[in-house]
Amino acid sequence: MWAAVALAALVALSGCSDGAGQPEGTPSPTPSPTLAEPVELDYYASVITDNGADLALVGDWMSQKLRVVDAEGDEKWNIDSNTNEDDGGTEAYSAGENVIVHDYSGTTTAYSWADGQEVWSFGLPDTAGSCRPAQSFGTQSTSGGSRLGEGDLILLENIWMDSEENCEPSAEGDTVLYALDPETGKEAWPALSVGEDGQTFGGRLLELAPDRKSGIMSWMDGDESMVTRISFDDGTHVSLPITEARETDDTGADYFIVYPTADPSSLTYVYGSTEPDEPMSSAVTRAAKLSVPADLQASDSATLAATEQSADVSMEDTFDAVCSTELRFTAEGKPACLQTQLFASAVKYQGSDGAIDGWYADAPEAAVARIGGLGGPQWEPVDHGDQTLLIVPAPRDGIVALDAASGKTVWTTDGPRLKEEGETGSWGGQRVLPDLGLIVVTDNKKTTFFDAKTGKPVSDHPAGDYSDQSSSGRFVIATNEDTSTMWAVVDT
Repeated sequence: MWAAVALAALVALSGCSDGAGQPEGTPSPTPSPTLAEPVELDYYASVITDNGADLALVGDWMSQKLRVVDAEGDEKWNIDSNTNEDDGGTEAYSAGENVIVHDYSGTTTAYSWADGQEVWSFGLPDTAGSCRPAQSFGTQSTSGGSRLGEGDLILLENIWMDSEENCEPSAEGDTVLYALDPETGKEAWPALSVGEDGQTFGGRLLELAPDRKSGIMSWMDGDESMVTRISFDDGTHVSLPITEARETDDTGADYFIVYPTADPSSLTYVYGSTEPDEPMSSAVTRAAKLSVPADLQASDSATLAATEQSADVSMEDTFDAVCSTELRFTAEGKPACLQTQLFASAVKYQGSDGAIDGWYADAPEAAVARIGGLGGPQWEPVDHGDQTLLIVPAPRDGIVALDAASGKTVWTTDGPRLKEEGETGSWGGQRVLPDLGLIVVTDNKKTTFFDAKTGKPVSDHPAGDYSDQSSSGRFVIATNEDTSTMWAVVDT
């Protein structure tokens, strides 16, 4: 009897589980993130973005659906998705309480994460005389990722090389770039056009600078080779002709690409690569350092044109290590660059943290076809205190973490390795769960979670022979054929 009385007293003193009876001002428990048990999805899925908490937008490509699911894989709502082979698929961005979807239909739409209700919609204007159809516009964000912070914009950029045949552009030219405020869906600054002789090269139009405050655009204005720096604050721009400086380029090709560096007065000019009929050409690149003035007065004209200001532009061929591919960004927004470079007798990783000068590190031979090629980058840089890490297959066994600033090894570990060409298994990709400090690698028939600080393996799970990996920061999916395994970060 006394035991029963004592138990009743303890229950009365403990109060309700929702915190009733606690003194006023008592702080609520701080949520602790943890990794939920994996769940199976019965469709070929990839995660596109998440809301930073408990929901993810997942592409079900066979059914042409976008599905919002929770950590248990339960669907909350879905919409049809435009995923035809002739189009670019679907891109999406998380901004506060909304998820913003661009599906190459000519319309960009924001939906409520909570219930899928439409919040706003932006349709690309069907301007008379425009030779850039709405379906030819893709997107990227000024955040460098799929989750947007305060002040970030969504950029709608023309990604087709050829304009419509027999089309006469308007007097203002062809519009090639729009900037949307993700909160309202309205244009953040007036759209930018190229003149009637303007030609873009297809693919990504703008390359983000390491500080993500501006971008560099490579294009042709008639016979004139041009680079344009565009400020994301207000859309002002400076366009410089580089035709004479391009005499260093002996390929004879009109197409070229220029990447920004941390120094606004020094750009990286890349040539001798990306031949359409040669898939391995991206592994053999040549680069030159392009010097441009950084203090020219910007223009707010709606049409891009060469500046009339005196501009000293020069280019110097270089065989030093440089970053000659697009930047990727960590969860904290730090830049990193990684590519493979094929030499006569060796394969090297080539990278940087956005600086003018880069570095080389040893790489396995099969990395040429698997890391950052044939489908795009399959890696994500990792925040590591003051460092930024690049996680790649080691030259022999295991994986290695390289310092993005120097290329020096931070740690190595046994674990998945990049298989040789033709062998079972492939580098399915590497991502990071920053809230948990975990690196996720899919390779060699398994998905493995590693401690980002030490490289020590935490757990591993079976995967298919050629599983692909996708991630959004809080969700990871490893997909093989028609099924998928999903992990989610949950707060407890």
